[in-house]
Amino acid sequence: MLIVNEALDHGRSSLQLRRKLRHDISVWGRYRNGRGIAMEVQIYDLSEHGCRFRQGWARLETQDFITLTIGSIGPINAHVVWTKSTMVGVQFDQQLHPSVLNHIVTQMDERPELGS
Repeated sequence: MLIVNEALDHGRSSLQLRRKLRHDISVWGRYRNGRGIAMEVQIYDLSEHGCRFRQGWARLETQDFITLTIGSIGPINAHVVWTKSTMVGVQFDQQLHPSVLNHIVTQMDERPELGS
């Protein structure tokens, strides 16, 4: 689990510092942009409000709207808040329910457990 400090500009005159609880995970998912085909992505840094993922050859842009599936969970409506090279940060239109977030983190993380 990570605590991340982020400075985000939401169109206001000053940057706001936000502190969010993020879960360091690795889960395969898919997104669709409009009527496009589903693109597979590796999802990281999940919170109830959004996540970060690595995109392939297709390129999303800030403010693009997508539907995201995390493992078998979804579709989840989201919009792109930042991109950097192949990494994308999205914010969910509705936050994940705590039990859904817990299920993804405890049951779907594909990384091997430490000490295995």
